[in-house]
Amino acid sequence: MLKKTVLVHALSLAFGGAVIGMAAMSPAMAQSNASGSVFGTVVPGSNVQVLIENTDIGIRRTLTPDAQGRFVASSLPSGTYRVSQLRDGAVIGSVNVETGIGRNGEAIFAAAAPVGGAQVVQVTGTRATIDTSSSGSSATFSARQLAALPIARSVEAIIQLAPNTTTADSRFAGGASFGGGAASENSYYINGFPVTNPLTGLGAAQLPFGAIGEAQVLTGGFGSEFGRSIGGVVNIVTKSGTNTWEAGGIATWEPKSLRAKPHDIYYANTGTPNNTGTDGTLRLARAENTLDRKVYGAYVGGPIIKDKLFFFASAEQTDVEEGVVNTFRIATNSGNVGWRERDTKIERYMAKLDWNITDNHRLEFTTLGDTPEVNSSDSGFNYATRTRSGVVNSSSRRINVDSNGAKINTLRYVGNLTDDLTVTALYGRSKSPHENYFTGYNPDLYQTSASLDARAPGLSYPNPQNISGNILAPGSEDIVDSGRFDVEWRLGAHTLRGGFDQTKVESVAAGEFRAGGGLWTYFRAGTPSAQIEGPNGVLIPSPASTGTALGNQGYYVTRDLFSTVTNSFGEQSAWYLEDRYQATDNLLLTFGVRNESFKNQNDSKTTFLEMKNQYQPRLAAVWDVNGDASFKVYATMGRYSVPIPTHISVRGAGRSTYTAQYYGYTGVDANGAPTGLTQLSEPLSNNNEYGQDKVVETLAARNMEPTYQDEITFGFEKAWSPSLNFGAKAIHRKLQSTIDDFCDVRPFQRFAAANGIAITNPLFGNSCQTFNPGEDNDFLVDFSGDTSNLTPVSLTAADMGFDKPKRTYSSVEAFLEHPFRSGWYGKVSYVWSRNKGNTEGQVRSDNGQADVAVTSSWDYPELMEGAYGYLPNHRKHQVKAFGFYQFNDEITVGGNALIASGRPRSCIGSAASPGNSPNYPNQTFYCGGLQRSQNVLTPRGSVGSLPWTHRWDMNVAYKPNFIKGLQLRVDVFNVFNSQSVASVTEAYNNGVNVSSLYQTPLSLTAPRYARFSVMYDRKF
Repeated sequence: MLKKTVLVHALSLAFGGAVIGMAAMSPAMAQSNASGSVFGTVVPGSNVQVLIENTDIGIRRTLTPDAQGRFVASSLPSGTYRVSQLRDGAVIGSVNVETGIGRNGEAIFAAAAPVGGAQVVQVTGTRATIDTSSSGSSATFSARQLAALPIARSVEAIIQLAPNTTTADSRFAGGASFGGGAASENSYYINGFPVTNPLTGLGAAQLPFGAIGEAQVLTGGFGSEFGRSIGGVVNIVTKSGTNTWEAGGIATWEPKSLRAKPHDIYYANTGTPNNTGTDGTLRLARAENTLDRKVYGAYVGGPIIKDKLFFFASAEQTDVEEGVVNTFRIATNSGNVGWRERDTKIERYMAKLDWNITDNHRLEFTTLGDTPEVNSSDSGFNYATRTRSGVVNSSSRRINVDSNGAKINTLRYVGNLTDDLTVTALYGRSKSPHENYFTGYNPDLYQTSASLDARAPGLSYPNPQNISGNILAPGSEDIVDSGRFDVEWRLGAHTLRGGFDQTKVESVAAGEFRAGGGLWTYFRAGTPSAQIEGPNGVLIPSPASTGTALGNQGYYVTRDLFSTVTNSFGEQSAWYLEDRYQATDNLLLTFGVRNESFKNQNDSKTTFLEMKNQYQPRLAAVWDVNGDASFKVYATMGRYSVPIPTHISVRGAGRSTYTAQYYGYTGVDANGAPTGLTQLSEPLSNNNEYGQDKVVETLAARNMEPTYQDEITFGFEKAWSPSLNFGAKAIHRKLQSTIDDFCDVRPFQRFAAANGIAITNPLFGNSCQTFNPGEDNDFLVDFSGDTSNLTPVSLTAADMGFDKPKRTYSSVEAFLEHPFRSGWYGKVSYVWSRNKGNTEGQVRSDNGQADVAVTSSWDYPELMEGAYGYLPNHRKHQVKAFGFYQFNDEITVGGNALIASGRPRSCIGSAASPGNSPNYPNQTFYCGGLQRSQNVLTPRGSVGSLPWTHRWDMNVAYKPNFIKGLQLRVDVFNVFNSQSVASVTEAYNNGVNVSSLYQTPLSLTAPRYARFSVMYDRKF
């Protein structure tokens, strides 16, 4: 039951008012189905029936309306349906309606007036102007719209057409923000099967763009059938074969010669003495970068057996050839690997069989493939001359690395057991292998990192290891098995729905390890004689204590090891019940509840995190104000939750290693490794990750709540005329609970001291614990080192020192839409929104942290000082407009525009006086000092905003009448070449000094480019 908050009281009043004051609509439909419905009313009678047919796909259903003349046919494939009223078997009136995901077709039949007392049996059929069966916040795009608009051929581009969405941080492998949510908090479906990245939740597998039949973007208010999201839902239905054979193809080319030069990236002006050598100077050369993209695709579809068995197949290959400067100007390895030639090949396919077993039973089989492959070769680049050497020193081949590709097979059954009872069942499996191969790679050669101010005069700091960063382990793969069963039963004025689904995930060899086995990182202390502050606040002997010449100048080095490779398992299940109640002729009320459970397991399949029976009420009301589907008023409220993907086991429950060992040194060899080492410390770890087994029972608090939020929506939509719809809605979302990890051992030490417990476990505090921030939490703690003798520890929120998690999203949206009529379609929306809080959610954009639900945010309460403010996904103003106009049968022009205010800017540094808290580098909101000791609290989002984004895309298409089916097209993206800064480095400190990278751009919007397309579509 929802808590008694102001939000809930407001909702109660709103829905109470709706029940008293509204009088609504037509028969209830499944508003969030992966298919569509046709419904309506006829003049009732004992000899009256309704025939619903789609001759293109052989669908034919005959229904008997109820005593009030109402009828409904649910779970229908997208398409145009002919709805006819029959009397004594004869057609007396017909109308065409369209249906699809998020779009139900309504047909209304009324008897004609009698003439001279004689009874007239002819009826008039009309179709509804707007969909009065839907109360969700969604945007649905047909294949025709997607084909006409100047957008990239990707699901990400479709998402950005919808209001209340923003792009994810450039450092994330995928995802988007829906309604202020984090990039990992969304659900993605293709033909009802979940295709969300199972390891990270960031993005999803895709299909050939030309195989998309419809794409629905739900940004809120979705019904109880959908879940596992506190952001949004992307729901895609593929094309299917019909009774007409069709075939076609496409070839597109984005030539590098017509792409504007990307802007170079320069260091920001920090104005600090230690950065005089970099302030305002070139950091990354980009003007030499090139990009050439080609896409080839083909499709074929038609009847294998007319009206019974249909086939559709589509394949698409994208080839991208890039040349990019691969290293920064100050890098010492630019001469070897400064230039990268990167060839990306993405192969996608989709094939679908549709079998109409009978008029009432249908079977669908879908197979999908999405395989991204990146081949890179690195050679030298000379920054002084801005030229490349062309001598390849290393190369790599990566298959589905930092991508969301998968191979998927699904089987779906739809059965209309009676006119009022429909069942659907779905089962599928996806496999996502991840592979990387390298040449010129020495697995036993450490990487080297040395910033300019960390290099001793007279020494060279080479980095001959040609592979940088972290790489995947062999055999990495994600496997998903998912099934669901749904029932819909119409009972008088009630449409009762329910279902169950379960998804099991296996992530094999998940995680990463440091290429070359490790990293040498060189430093220089500001005060050579002062102790070094290491992980967890451990004080390390000063560099000068080594007694060497370099040590006396403050120079030292760390040996950094990192590996998180492990197996991980997860399971998610849910059931839902829903009653769509036709309270009056014009009022539809929906009462639903969803119950979700999930669990995460480590490599031995031991459950360490489990959420059972999380109840989520969903309520909605729709009022057809005029009773003719020309004006609707609607409201929704609901609770939504999101599970945690398998990535949480990678460090949270696996045998992870993340250590730094400190040394003095006297020189550097030809491989960049230090010589003359003097050990200053044993290996140290912020989270005590030494590769040991973790005690599973101690990893997570018991009886936790899931990450969930409450949402309320009010809106209206008006069909002003057949040529103009407009509407507005208000959305408010409030995060009520979140799951993350904390690594603070102090509350447990205080508990032990207060209860006379001796701490004898040598690895006490050997991991972080998953918990509910800002709540009371119950733990099992290993104080003794005897895993059979764990101590229950109850900590209040005050004991732990955390405020409640806060994240609110409020928005007001207004739109104008011109339905496709008189040769043109257009839509423009404006959204004012505010996204504030002390947590972004499962990931953290201000430092690019994609460790889902194990971010640094809640590790220590000191890190949350100043955390409340405008969040990274806040965009106060957004205007989105798109459409197309047909001048005649041959020429069509289209446009797509985005005008949006910039992302808030934050400053994350190191605390001036951390006390007894580990002083994480660049994780607190303390900044502004010339040195770390002078930093002051700088609340999140308080240092201004990035520039506005202005992007205008246009196209023109020519379809010559003398060659039917041929289309020639030119798209120009970012016509005015506005390359605005999309993200910057917000880390403030580099050791005790101000980082040279602070506020330096990380990413810019893409420069202007053109796409030429040749398409051929032919029906036989």
